[in-house]
Amino acid sequence: MENKNLKKSFVLLSTILLVVVFSLLSLRVVETDLLSSNLNTLKYLHFEAIKHRDTLVTYIENHTDEQIKEYARDLTLGDPRFKGSILQEDETSSIYYLSIETVGNSDIRLSQKIIK
Repeated sequence: MENKNLKKSFVLLSTILLVVVFSLLSLRVVETDLLSSNLNTLKYLHFEAIKHRDTLVTYIENHTDEQIKEYARDLTLGDPRFKGSILQEDETSSIYYLSIETVGNSDIRLSQKIIK
């Protein structure tokens, strides 16, 4: 009788240990997938910010100071996830500062100084 109870308790203990081990392993896999997914999202947003920055750099290089001032007042990037700004160092200078940043929870910000 004791041998039967001992076998049942051993089976129950082994089952509990296996369930705990597999649950810990599955949690580790889920955490890794979530981190990977978040990292991919941040990479994508960073590449999009670079694309917007390059567009603004091209605009500044190809337009006059008055056109740039007008464009900077009504600056929309066409993407609601980002906001941007163009600042001129002073009225007579041809040095501009660009800033592109995300609007949401991800903190991505690109800045660049352009000498025209």
